[in-house]
Amino acid sequence: MKHIVLAMVLIVLACSASAQVAEPFLVGSWKYLRTFHYVHIDEQDRVFQCRISPDLHVVFSTGKYQEGGVIDWEVPRFFSLYGTEMPSGQVWGRNTMELRVRVMFLTVPTVSGQSTERLEFDKVPVLPTICAHYLAIAFE
Repeated sequence: MKHIVLAMVLIVLACSASAQVAEPFLVGSWKYLRTFHYVHIDEQDRVFQCRISPDLHVVFSTGKYQEGGVIDWEVPRFFSLYGTEMPSGQVWGRNTMELRVRVMFLTVPTVSGQSTERLEFDKVPVLPTICAHYLAIAFE
């Protein structure tokens, strides 16, 4: 009986561990080197992207990390400095994420939409407080 219970526990653990698509090192928070642009990936392969403008407005979106590093973003949500939500007027579409050594690259369409660019992100210990606030409501 003990062996049956132990086997069942191991099967459950193996199934839940194999369900994750993202590499374990990708899990956590990342910062784009040039702006206040953050990406957070959790253990359930949910991806959260938070962009803080110079005037402290926040635009964020969520997606799911899929096989091959593909992320299809939901419609971005825009919040003013005072927390008022307004239409963002943005579409982030599909991005590709990859890990190279200890740097995460996000390939995004350029503003013109004619080509793509690779944004370089470094791992950070935590998201800024304002992004952490919106992360808490992002997946509700």
